[in-house]
Amino acid sequence: MSAVAHDKPFILAGRTYESRLLVGTGKYKDLEETRTAIEASGAEIVTVAVRRTNIGQNPGEPNLLDVISPERYTILPNTAGCYTAEEAVRTCRLARELLDGHKLVKLEVLADQKTLFPNVIETLKAAECWSRTASTSWSIPATTRSSRASSPRWAALR
Repeated sequence: MSAVAHDKPFILAGRTYESRLLVGTGKYKDLEETRTAIEASGAEIVTVAVRRTNIGQNPGEPNLLDVISPERYTILPNTAGCYTAEEAVRTCRLARELLDGHKLVKLEVLADQKTLFPNVIETLKAAECWSRTASTSWSIPATTRSSRASSPRWAALR
């Protein structure tokens, strides 16, 4: 049996990563379990739902950044829980402020609270607005293939 070949390093926004794994911070029972799981994963990029996880916006409450160091991990704030482009852009601005000008965000605008399917049109609107207002930032739009993107309404926005 041959040894597994290592992939080329992953480069994102000019930074090189050895791991291609991105892990989230939700669904853990507490911050200590979050820290342990992320360390064990070997991931170098950690996604954080800014609207659901305290990264400094709630002084006096447990803060994720006390256990997940921005010096060790790339914190990738995301807009989970946003249902409009405006909410997503506002959340990106909050994350940038809380993370001292951080330039990388994961945009996701939801269409449905039950299924959590993305709203592709609103996500693309948010990406367009964010790229205009934060010209030195990188956004990673999070979507799935959808017939909504080829709808007549989207064609009018192109």
